[in-house]
Amino acid sequence: MPALALSALYDRLVIAATRFDIQRNDEFSGVASGALWQAELAPPLWTAEVTLHDQTLNEMKQQAALIRKLDGARQNFLLCDTTSLFPQADPVGTILGSAVVTLGVIGSNRTIAPLTGLPPGYVLTIGDKMQINGASKIAFVEVSQTVAATAGGVANVEIFPRLPAWIANGAAVILKRPACPMVIAPGSHNPGTNQGVATSGAGFKAIQKS
Repeated sequence: MPALALSALYDRLVIAATRFDIQRNDEFSGVASGALWQAELAPPLWTAEVTLHDQTLNEMKQQAALIRKLDGARQNFLLCDTTSLFPQADPVGTILGSAVVTLGVIGSNRTIAPLTGLPPGYVLTIGDKMQINGASKIAFVEVSQTVAATAGGVANVEIFPRLPAWIANGAAVILKRPACPMVIAPGSHNPGTNQGVATSGAGFKAIQKS
């Protein structure tokens, strides 16, 4: 099932704050000497904690209904990190303009995203987020080292997590309002508490839909 577009849910929520983090799925083992081994059982997943602004009773009822309509974790949706809506060096996206950014030839090291189509000298800063669209899935990654594009608009960008195997050469890269496909974490939705005509305390947690 494809993720709901930003306009279907994210843009209709009155978000006060988001906190994005990574949930690792690792197994650890060690020996008496102090040596420690880490095995990745599954790829790391993004998580988000979303806090909604205090609103009128009717406004909050409408937003709660939108969230319930997701039917728990059955319907995934696109969610932005409100702290990373645009690259740090291009805070409203005007430098990027209408540039069409794609992946070039992906090498064996899938922690490198070979971007093409950037404006000359365009800077991506450590901590920036990127959305990469596969044929039927979406990857959401973070820039791990600051880099500037060449005069030809090319930049080899270190990222985390690594590019999934299903991301191929030529995939579209979104730098303006990049979004992660997520589902509501079970039991995490708080519709808020009303006092008179105002409602406060609403929010939810979400986890990446891989």
